Amino acid sequence: MHNLYAIFAKILEICKRFSKNLVNEHGNISRRGAVPRSSDLEVVALNLTAEALSIDSENYLFHKLAEYRSSFTKLISRR
Repeated sequence: MHNLYAIFAKILEICKRFSKNLVNEHGNISRRGAVPRSSDLEVVALNLTAEALSIDSENYLFHKLAEYRSSFTKLISRR
């Protein structure tokens, strides 16, 4: 398996470059309410990473993310 976090970090940087004017300093689309734990850009980058690695199952993705728990400190909740 490829290094999931390294690919995620590269995709996140690409997402940040393309979304400069669309997101705030936290990486979220501006809206009212509480600031989420993971930014919108991180969720998009995680989804693109899973697609790039042909991870079709959400269960399998979160199983693989458990191996990288220290790298993904602000991991989204499955609830």
